[in-house]
Amino acid sequence: MSSNISFERLFARLGGWHLALIIGLVQVIAILGAIPGIVSIRVNTPSGELQPGFLAILAPALIVVTFLTLLLVGMRLTTTARKRLDEISGKPSTITPPNDELAAWRELTSLTIRYGLASVAIAFVLNVIPTTALVAISDRSTSTSALVPGNAISILMGGSAAVLGYAILATFLLGRFTLPFRLLLTPEDFESQMKGRAGVLVLSKFLVLMFAIIIISILILAPIGYQQASRILLTKDISTIFQDLQTHIIALSVLVLALGIAIAYLASRSISDPVTDLLKTFDRIEQGDLSARAPISATDELGIVIIHFNRMVARLESLQGYLEQQVTERTKQLSATNEIGRVAASSLDPSEMLSSIVNLFTEKFGYYFVGVYLLDSSEKWAELKEASGEAGKLLLKSRHRTDVSSSNLVGLAIRDRAPKSYPHTTGEKYRANLPVLPYTRSELALPLLASDRVIGALNLHSVRETDFSPDVVSTLQNMANQVAIALENARLFQDAQQNIRELRAIQKQYLFTGWSGITSQPEELEYGVGDESDEKARQMEIPISLRDQILGQIRLESPEEWTPEEESLVSAVATQAAVALENARLVSESRQIALRERMLSEINSKIWASTTVEGVMQTVVKELGRRYDASRATIELTLDEAE
Repeated sequence: MSSNISFERLFARLGGWHLALIIGLVQVIAILGAIPGIVSIRVNTPSGELQPGFLAILAPALIVVTFLTLLLVGMRLTTTARKRLDEISGKPSTITPPNDELAAWRELTSLTIRYGLASVAIAFVLNVIPTTALVAISDRSTSTSALVPGNAISILMGGSAAVLGYAILATFLLGRFTLPFRLLLTPEDFESQMKGRAGVLVLSKFLVLMFAIIIISILILAPIGYQQASRILLTKDISTIFQDLQTHIIALSVLVLALGIAIAYLASRSISDPVTDLLKTFDRIEQGDLSARAPISATDELGIVIIHFNRMVARLESLQGYLEQQVTERTKQLSATNEIGRVAASSLDPSEMLSSIVNLFTEKFGYYFVGVYLLDSSEKWAELKEASGEAGKLLLKSRHRTDVSSSNLVGLAIRDRAPKSYPHTTGEKYRANLPVLPYTRSELALPLLASDRVIGALNLHSVRETDFSPDVVSTLQNMANQVAIALENARLFQDAQQNIRELRAIQKQYLFTGWSGITSQPEELEYGVGDESDEKARQMEIPISLRDQILGQIRLESPEEWTPEEESLVSAVATQAAVALENARLVSESRQIALRERMLSEINSKIWASTTVEGVMQTVVKELGRRYDASRATIELTLDEAE
């Protein structure tokens, strides 16, 4: 954490110059890779055979020149990257080309290999060759020994080993130290990441590394044998020579081994670190975090794998987002379906129901226009019964209707009993083209199906292109079916209510007719008990009613106030009394009917027993007069002349 904070602070302060500082720091640290070669030169070129102080002055000067040259080369190789870093850190930039991001990314991914090759070439040209040439010339002019040119060879071989060690160490360090900058400049899109990746592949990297270690070992250890063999020929102190040979070989071997271990460690970290980052990203994704992305910390095959992995995760995240959006849409549609079903089931007034449903469609789905058409009694016209917005008010005011046989979507949906939409299943000519709906870009007509009968259509307009996908149409059709069933239920309920009202009117008229004859004799239909009425008494009057027809009333008087419980009791008694009175009337009426039927039956039997005209007439007159206590009864037969 602290290293990240320090990097951010330093980067915010230096911007692109932070990258130049890192390159210079890498060059200083990479000098450690040249130590085995420098020690080899020191061991294989005795100071007595060279001019005093010659290498002590020449070598540092050439190293400084090489260092500055490589620093300039590194800055030249990262021109665009440093400008991009200046932009990111907030410093003003002079150039912002369109492909700046890709160029900066390519510069950093190719920096290690380009810098490594440049360091080998420049160090060899500026350091090894001049030093070797000057030593060779100096030795030839100061010595007559045929073995002296071996000093130049030792310097050449040791210098080459130092250059290779420096270049390899600098390459790995540079790749590691510039990782934060690569992460900052990584492009967002997959194509730019792949196009800008310019690192060396793993196989090539490790082949070069192995050959370089082998060559360094040879260049460092080989001159020892040559120099010691020369000493054996020039001196007789063989024991000292072998002791020096052993010491030199051990020391140089340790240095080469240390260099190899350092390079192997850096090489292994260049593989293990990206893999570790990738595994950590795996763990985050397994926990459900699809926004996690593995840092592109490698520029070889691992970098390619990470780039493809990130693209795969991005697609999974996009797919998950799409699925979540679909679930949200489906949930919204399901909620709207339930809401419409609830509204449709909670109202039995067609006008109120249609108004609520139209408002719900507009609120839940945001459609530009929602209209409900219902077939008239002739089923030739579909009349607009409810609509949304100002356009709907204008159409309702003008009593808008459409011919079922027409070619518009509403007519097609009703005739074919199937959803019709524009522009999915029909052409431009099928659009409604209403002047009051100028912003319609897609339209849908859904038949209102109640059982096996079409009662109308639901018409939807949207300002969005192709807003009615097949899935949406299917969901909306289910809603339309619910609306149709609710409308049909409301119609049946209205018809049932009308029938009930008619039956109640008939029953009321029947009760009125039945009790009219009875109430014409008030002295026989009034009964009272108790003392005479007192003006100070508390009265309670409860009507005796049956099926909304008042038959009479109960009047009670008491010196005290009537309680609600007493009123309730009297009301219950009045209800039961009404039922009992009606039953009594029906019984009385039934008895009268039975008596009349029996009397009629007896008269008929006596009439049919007579066999003559005079006998029939006498029987009729006698029986009717006797039954009704008539003082006089006459029967006369006459024939009217035909007109």
